[in-house]
Amino acid sequence: MRISTQTMNNMVAGASGNAYDNYFKIMEKIVSNKNFTKMSENVPEAKKLIKIDDQLSKLNQYQSNIKAATNEMSMAYDVLGDVTDEVDRINSLIIEASNASTSEGSAKAIGTEIKERVASIVDLMNTKYMGNYIFAGANVQTRAYSIDEETGEVTYHGATKENGERLLTIAEGTKFQYNVTGDTVFDTITLYEKTVDEEGNEVTVPRETDFFTEMNDLNNLLNAEPLDHNAIRDKLNVMDATFKNITNQTGIVSANVSKLDSAESINASTITDLTGKKAEIEEVDITKAATDLSNARNTLQASYALTSSIINGPTLLNYI
Repeated sequence: MRISTQTMNNMVAGASGNAYDNYFKIMEKIVSNKNFTKMSENVPEAKKLIKIDDQLSKLNQYQSNIKAATNEMSMAYDVLGDVTDEVDRINSLIIEASNASTSEGSAKAIGTEIKERVASIVDLMNTKYMGNYIFAGANVQTRAYSIDEETGEVTYHGATKENGERLLTIAEGTKFQYNVTGDTVFDTITLYEKTVDEEGNEVTVPRETDFFTEMNDLNNLLNAEPLDHNAIRDKLNVMDATFKNITNQTGIVSANVSKLDSAESINASTITDLTGKKAEIEEVDITKAATDLSNARNTLQASYALTSSIINGPTLLNYI
């Protein structure tokens, strides 16, 4: 079978076109640093990229959640430290006031300072972060505590510890509570007091109360005439229980920040691994691409030379 020059020209031109397409396809990969830009170019690898991108998107959201939770809990930790300082000062004032040598005038002055310290604690417990009251539980737009100016009564308005948790997802299938409710910090205190029963026997009975109620009662004791130094001294039991509550919650917050740091580190490591896998699939191996480009250029130049020799050298075969 004889092939005409025209047919030969068409075949060579087609080969040149393929060589040209291959050369510029490799060039495009090098410029874009991507092995493929369309899913249809490599469906199996493209599916892997889609899966990896989905995982990275979730992980980045988890990291964002962790950062937000860490910032808020770190603030809560600092606030609890300030609250502890205020409670410690009140404790010292109670010791001073319980001394039998403390005069009624001095007791009133101490009562005024304690009242100011309690107001400071309320302000601290109404701390906001990113527009949210951090100790109000789930009721983040509700001021956690208020003080009645006339009675001095302090009221908690936030969500309770039973239903006030706020959760963020920090890993696949892992939700994390990152808040502390005010009623957990100033939890119910059980005091044990001596009294006389119906038969005249001295017995010890429990009484449930809370820090703010006891501080209001303390204010009344410090302004009473005459002073009951023993009753004032009994408030030290309230301070001891309050210290324990606050210390416990501060420890929990600190431990949770450590857990968040650990989760962030694990997520970061996974992100690094997935990013590396994505690069292996998506990004061009420059060394190999440079070699392929050189070979493609040589092939293209050779096809151009062959095409030129054939096109410029027609034979009688065109007329047979």
